[in-house]
Parts: sequence; C-alpha cells; structure tokens
Amino acid sequence: MSHPKSEHPAAASDPAAAPQAFLDPAEQELPLPATDERPTALGPDPVEQATDLAARGEMSAALTMLRALIARESANARARAALAGLLEKRGDVESALGELGRALETTPDDVTILCARAAMLASRARYDLAEVDLRRAAKVNDRSAEVQVQLGMLFSKRARWREAIEPLLAAVAADPTRDDTHYYLGEAYNHIDDLPAALAAYEAASTLQPGNMRALQGIGIVLDRLGRPAEAAAAYRRARESQKR
Repeated sequence: MSHPKSEHPAAASDPAAAPQAFLDPAEQELPLPATDERPTALGPDPVEQATDLAARGEMSAALTMLRALIARESANARARAALAGLLEKRGDVESALGELGRALETTPDDVTILCARAAMLASRARYDLAEVDLRRAAKVNDRSAEVQVQLGMLFSKRARWREAIEPLLAAVAADPTRDDTHYYLGEAYNHIDDLPAALAAYEAASTLQPGNMRALQGIGIVLDRLGRPAEAAAAYRRARESQKR
C-alpha cells in the first residue's frame, strides 16, 4: 500500500533542513535587521560644532577641535577656512592667511575662500594681492555680489572711483538688498561729482538700513553740494540721532 508523499520529505530525515514553519516557535531564527537598507545616522559636523563653541566664547576649545580635524584631514579646506576666521578674530592675521593659503592649494577656485583672503589682505593694505584674489574669484563667478562689492570697495580704498562704479553696479544687480553696496556706490559717484546718482545711492542705503549713519552723512554732504542746506541739516541731524541709538 502506497503512502502519500510528504510535502517536505527532508523534514523526516534531516531535522536541520526543516522549514522554520515546522520548527518550534522558540527555535525559529529572527530575521536579521536590514542594516544596509537603513540610512546611517551622521554625526555632528565638527566644523559647525567648532563654530558654535566659538560663538559661545569657548575659543580655545573651538581652535583645538579644528586643529585636530585638520590633523586628520589635511585637505579639509572648509575646516582651514573656519580656523582662519577664528585666528583672525584673535588678531593672528598672518596665521589666518596661512590657513587660507593652504585651503586654496586644495580648492583653488573656491570663491568664498578667495573673498575671505582678499578681505584679510585688504585689511593689511596689501591691495595688489587682494585684487589678484578678487580677479580670480570673478573669473569663477562674476555674478557673485560678494566678489563685486569687494572689488568696488577695494577700488574705493585706492581712490580708483571710476573703476569702482562698474563692480558696484554689478553687485547691486546681483543683490539689491545690501545697504553697504549702495553706500559705496554713493561714495564713488560723489567723488566723481555725479551728485544725483550719489544721492540716489545714499538714499537707497539709508532706506535698506535706516540707522546707516554713514549713508545719512553722505546724503547731507551731497545735499550741501547741491545747494539744499535745509535738507542737508535734516540729514545730518538724522545721522547724529542714529549714532545715539
């Protein structure tokens, strides 16, 4: 007499081969977690951590963290730029410039780092070197408001007023909300005796930042030059009031 075939013939001869559905529940294997399918949680960004520490006044801890990071990742341009910013705040501009230089060895076309170094160089009256960095940054991104306003400011510091106008106008076109750009544009126009344009630029700056004392003083100077002394006096008064706030 023939017996019906078992659906799982291996179960009788080899218990280890039995499907888990036929095993005692206590002996069934739990499924392995699909670790490779789940996103790995990223740790806190050390550069941001260092920046936060510095903002809370823990400068030494911030510097230590960034230096340790750079020791592990010497090509980390972002960490070097952050370290440079902290060193500049401590007054160690030469070391800051060194860090920015090493950062640019890794990322030579980083506009943000080029602008940072240009600003530091300009603060040390190294205008020629600052201009080299800004020209290089402009080749990478000539629509950057920061690049163009720094060029305009640099030319203004060197009394190259006419040259300052073009980059400042480009900066206004890229970001019309920056009051400093309008102010420097007013300065440039004032120095080449384009008084209506200077007045408009100073007024734009004071509209964007009502307490901009320099812009208000600029308005007063231009109004005086235009033969409008009463309006000039009002502008000077507003400038003095903004100084008291």
